[in-house]
Amino acid sequence: MSHKVEVKVFMPVGVCACSQTSFLTRIYEVVRKYREVIEYTEATAESQQAKDLGVRFRAVTVGGQILNGNPTSAQIEQAILTELGSKNETRTV
Repeated sequence: MSHKVEVKVFMPVGVCACSQTSFLTRIYEVVRKYREVIEYTEATAESQQAKDLGVRFRAVTVGGQILNGNPTSAQIEQAILTELGSKNETRTV
């Protein structure tokens, strides 16, 4: 597959890593499941891209969707599947 779904995680700076563990675990579970079709990156919540998107603490972007706060595994997976469906529709049109 030449077009991968872009998944980007924005993490706060200066926050104890232990408080981020469950958040990252949920993300990694879903990303691992779809690793062949995902391009995964991480950035700080203080980056310019985060500011441009309105991210203040933490968020996950999946394609054009922004999941702010503390999204569940199901929400992240659904966003990936929606994005994959959009990409497949675009290619077959």
